[in-house]
Amino acid sequence: MLLDEDPATLIHHTIGNFNIHPDKVAIGRINESLSTLQQARDLRIREAESALKKLSRNLHTLSTHHSETVLSHNGADHAARIVELDTQKFRIAKAASDLEIEGERLEHELEGLKGRLQQLDLDGVEGDEAMKAKRETDDPTVFVFSS
Repeated sequence: MLLDEDPATLIHHTIGNFNIHPDKVAIGRINESLSTLQQARDLRIREAESALKKLSRNLHTLSTHHSETVLSHNGADHAARIVELDTQKFRIAKAASDLEIEGERLEHELEGLKGRLQQLDLDGVEGDEAMKAKRETDDPTVFVFSS
């Protein structure tokens, strides 16, 4: 026979000498880690679901707003308004150009009048000598004595 001892005694000694306490502690730590990991995973899933719901509500709101905006937009009115604004812009540009030309014309006229004023100031109230002599010869109220 192979075994000198009773198999039940051998099994009992084997179980007694087989130290499973460290394995039980390790399995306990593993279960605790798994539990913590599951809680963290559940928390992340809840946060993601909450963010997804918020984004879904935001998408729905924006989609509704977009639909309302698209429905309220009238392309013909928009085009008519653009044409009206373009016409107004060209009228304003034309008026500005006309005013600029008129301003330059008035500046030249002012320069001419300033020159005329300066000449009149130099000539005095009576005018220059040639004008004074001509006025005296043409004036019937002035009597010229001839000697």
